[in-house]
Amino acid sequence: MVSTPAKLDGVLIDTDVLVIGGGAGGLLAALSAKRHGPPGTRVTLVDSWLIGRTGHTAFSNAWKIVVFPDDDIDGILREIVAGNDGMVDQLLVREVLANSYARLKDFEAIGMTFGRDEAGQYKRRPTRGLDLARVMYPEGGGVDFAWKLRLALEREGVQLLDRIFITGLMGGGTGQISGATGIHSRTGVFHAIKARATIVATNAITFRSGFVRDITGTGTLLAYRAGAALRNAEFSYVRPGTPKFYFEGITFAIQEGARWTNAKGETFMRDYEPDWADEADVPRIARAMAIENKEGRGPLYLDMSPIREDFREYFIQSKVKWMDYFFRKLGDEAKTDMFGKTPYYALNQMTKMGIRTGPDCRSDVPGLLSAGLAQAGCANHFAGFHIGLCVGNGWIAGRSAIEDLDRLPAAKLDTAEVNALHGETMRPLDGSAQAESDRILRDLQAVMFAWDVGILKRADRLQEAFNQIETLDQEFKSISAPHTHELVRLKETEAMLLAARFILGASLFRTESRLSHFREDHEARDDKEWLVWVDVAETGNGPSFVKTPVPTPLCPATPLTRRPTRLAPRQAVGGV
Repeated sequence: MVSTPAKLDGVLIDTDVLVIGGGAGGLLAALSAKRHGPPGTRVTLVDSWLIGRTGHTAFSNAWKIVVFPDDDIDGILREIVAGNDGMVDQLLVREVLANSYARLKDFEAIGMTFGRDEAGQYKRRPTRGLDLARVMYPEGGGVDFAWKLRLALEREGVQLLDRIFITGLMGGGTGQISGATGIHSRTGVFHAIKARATIVATNAITFRSGFVRDITGTGTLLAYRAGAALRNAEFSYVRPGTPKFYFEGITFAIQEGARWTNAKGETFMRDYEPDWADEADVPRIARAMAIENKEGRGPLYLDMSPIREDFREYFIQSKVKWMDYFFRKLGDEAKTDMFGKTPYYALNQMTKMGIRTGPDCRSDVPGLLSAGLAQAGCANHFAGFHIGLCVGNGWIAGRSAIEDLDRLPAAKLDTAEVNALHGETMRPLDGSAQAESDRILRDLQAVMFAWDVGILKRADRLQEAFNQIETLDQEFKSISAPHTHELVRLKETEAMLLAARFILGASLFRTESRLSHFREDHEARDDKEWLVWVDVAETGNGPSFVKTPVPTPLCPATPLTRRPTRLAPRQAVGGV
């Protein structure tokens, strides 16, 4: 039902379950809600871009960890817990793993195809940093994966709203989330979407880094402003990157013989990671790269020359259609860049900060749930577990949202609140203003991307960065938007500035090194004091950082002592 009340300057939409974000988490949350709900349940999915062509998933190969019936699920769980240095919701992750094979069958039922060998067995590969887990991807990669899910949602009657940029969550004056407000990202038309349950499934916050430059993950900050707590702000997805080209096959190139080298031609990863060496997880590689550069041994390279000539063509193609087009356009130049000496650097791509929920994906605020990378199920996802976790927690969130339809009171629409959110959203619009968000963003990136802030941290540098962000925040308050496109950019930059404060604050608060949080002044992992989540919540006087013990109901959070036993199969897989 769509109507335009006299008191609302815009469009009102009434639904049962609202899902915000069109990546894997949001797509699965909407599918789950529709399938778990009784006939006639209204499910609405919104995204700031075109659903099925947006999000982290569509820009990837859609590799996923899938646990088959004969796999050692508890062994895989132990590896993921160990690989997260304990920062895992064990009950949630185990359910995600346990349901992954059923989701694979769901994907096949809606038309996806997963590669099989000549004997008819699924093609699976090991992934970096894990011994037992195996990953697989659908033909067509992430673009086809996301689009086929969109088509499935259309067939099942999910309402899809493209290009709606959400700017606020509604509380209806009851303390229970009653939907969201936003604007059409092209026309600027204001929308109020009333919902009985709301699932935030945007990405984690980014600073427009790398290929996620248009994926800003503002939903987590909207949840914070609505009363939800956030966690894992001190952890990031740090990885090797190069300005020459985007290459998503590093994990598998290393399995085929590629090695990290410094300016002297020396391999160096064994010095930092004696067990895994070049096959270590990317935060450990990024740390080693930062130290090598700090010690003057840069530039650094991914030396792919050891890869056999007959395997190389597999790395100059991709199941990611935009990446495949890129490689084909470059032609022989791609071979020169990729298999020559292309400098790499340690890139801080996105935060792992997400919304605090229970294993059921419900937040602390009634009526508000979370999925995708906006949900803080773990702090390190590995290759294949970014999307794997999003698929799983999306399914759980959709099911929980349907349960909430009977458990929670009906949502109420507060006209005064809607009008206030409308005013807050539109206030920065000024046709005579200059577009200045990019200037603020560049200065913000310069602070947050610095290797001695985003990767190798120390208290004095973190405090100086925090002071710089405070100065930028004051500058930001004086700028306006001349048109709708710039208004959306302003709202995204506003969220990034707030996220930067949380990231730096949490990084100062955690006085140890763990996962991608490397403190030069506190180099050791300290389970006695810091086997905790750092949660940030609004207290009325600003954000407060608190410790929340990490439960370990299924396995201990101790590092695995055995060396990895698997031998990576030396077979190339097309499109990696």
